[in-house]
Amino acid sequence: MTTVEAGGGTDRALVGSVLRALRLLDCFERGRPQMTLAELVRCSGYSKTTAYRLLLTLEAAGWLERRPGGAFRLTIKPFQVGSILVDSLELRQEAAPVMARLAVESHQTVYLTVPAGTHAVCLERIDSDQGLRVADLYVGGSQPLHLGAGPRALLAYLEDELLPAVLAAGLVRRTDRTIADPEALRADLAATRERGYSVSDEDATRGVAAIGAPVRDASGRCVAALSIGGLADRILPVDPRQVSCLLQACDEVSARLGYRRP
Repeated sequence: MTTVEAGGGTDRALVGSVLRALRLLDCFERGRPQMTLAELVRCSGYSKTTAYRLLLTLEAAGWLERRPGGAFRLTIKPFQVGSILVDSLELRQEAAPVMARLAVESHQTVYLTVPAGTHAVCLERIDSDQGLRVADLYVGGSQPLHLGAGPRALLAYLEDELLPAVLAAGLVRRTDRTIADPEALRADLAATRERGYSVSDEDATRGVAAIGAPVRDASGRCVAALSIGGLADRILPVDPRQVSCLLQACDEVSARLGYRRP
């Protein structure tokens, strides 16, 4: 690990080899997806040995491939990573007006979350018109997938893909109502799929409840979740009108992403 001096006189510990590898990737540009070792050495200013070791590492990680002539070429991986950002931006743009309306209709805070490993990340949050701000999950924040309505809606509809890693990471107990038993969690996920929405009853934050439902892309895959949350006595017992508003909002965002019900 290398310590470098950052702007403003603040020391930051950076992994130098990672930084050098990323700078090597910066040498590739539009119209030049393939470069030889000599070209990369000239572009980066690294020694031949350093550049070659970094290239082998990037090849092993799947970011580069070696062509028959020995040149290195970008793989599809950078495009896939970039597509995640593009998809997230599109999702947030399409969901925002629907979320704003849902916040007015439900008088609750509305969240848009997406899966990221064993956690759910909040892409967007719109507070209600009631002047009450629940300090639980803000834009850019995350929480484990077994906590909260939005995250558990994601987990329910992506169970085969996400649950093994969630269980391996451990079901951290946040409150006395957190679902921390694997079998109880599986039962909750099955119940979520059966009724079409998840219910969070103070399992993530004391005094806060929520309901959540999936958002699908054009292929029908769950790619996000919308949820409405607030003080527990304003969410539970579940109000059928709030559920209807939530499910309608999820259907509308899904339709904006190209999903059509069978």
